[in-house]
Amino acid sequence: VSGIQIKRLNEVLDLLADFAFDDRQKRYYILIDKLDEDWAETETRCRFIRALIEETKSLRRIPQVKIVTALRRDLLDLVFDKTRDSGFQEEKYEAYLVPVTWSKDDLKKLISARVKEVYRRQYTSSSVAFNDVFPSPQKGETGEAIDYIVERTLFRPRDAIQFCNECFRSAADRPRISWRAIYAAEAHYSTKRLKSLREEWSEYYPALETTAEILRGIIIPFTRSNLTGTRLEETTAELYELDENDPCVAAAKSLYSPDGRTTEAEVVSRILMCLYHAGMIGIKISTLDTFVWSHIDQPRISKGEIKRANQIKVHKMFRHALEVIEQKNITNLGSRTR
Repeated sequence: VSGIQIKRLNEVLDLLADFAFDDRQKRYYILIDKLDEDWAETETRCRFIRALIEETKSLRRIPQVKIVTALRRDLLDLVFDKTRDSGFQEEKYEAYLVPVTWSKDDLKKLISARVKEVYRRQYTSSSVAFNDVFPSPQKGETGEAIDYIVERTLFRPRDAIQFCNECFRSAADRPRISWRAIYAAEAHYSTKRLKSLREEWSEYYPALETTAEILRGIIIPFTRSNLTGTRLEETTAELYELDENDPCVAAAKSLYSPDGRTTEAEVVSRILMCLYHAGMIGIKISTLDTFVWSHIDQPRISKGEIKRANQIKVHKMFRHALEVIEQKNITNLGSRTR
């Protein structure tokens, strides 16, 4: 950017302060949204968004104006990665970032409000609570239906609402929703959320659909050693054939390249880092730790941490779509057949 452009930009800011936002007793808010839509090719879009972030800092000189820019975390990561230059320090931007998070209680309130509104519109004008419609805990179980739904979300409203909508469809024309209807709804919900996740991360991980297949039919919890042999060979062979700008594709091509120095262990690490970042898996680094997830704990995980992974789980949202098997279910089945 030339010195002349900087001078003109400062003049524009002065004009805005003097004429557009001249009442210093008022607070002005400018909301910028829908930056994740396809309004330019990826490289150009990332540079524009990075420039927007930089200029938002400049507008702080007008104290009565606050600019709020809504960005998905994966898009922000992509912007920083695509526009990273020498001397770039991501932590310098933390003061300008406010993560929007939803707790379990927040989602439960949202689900309850959703149920109340749906039944008010379609069936009755009287107040309807969640427990009036959804089933009680199953015999011998303590988990409630609302917990079952929330546990299969990435703590985002869209996930909870979609699961509830699938439950309503599954129990159409019935006054109450049974556990059988919830399980039937989960099958559709899991498949749709997996497809949506691929679309969300298509710019960052365009080969995510192929990469995620390494988890199909796996028994959880599992370790890194469970991703070797035929399971790894089939996935890397498919990744090798793709022409995508994806870190997992690059790792697979390097693995099979005559000049490549990438090992199978490094490919496994790259795949796990990708799946963790996208929210598909959680890891336990040591036996004393709890599982960490990208949507709850830290958005990314280092290569060193993934190498030390003691146990790995697939998120409950995707288990049905990927035909994942829980170890405790195998154990329970075995005890019944003895």
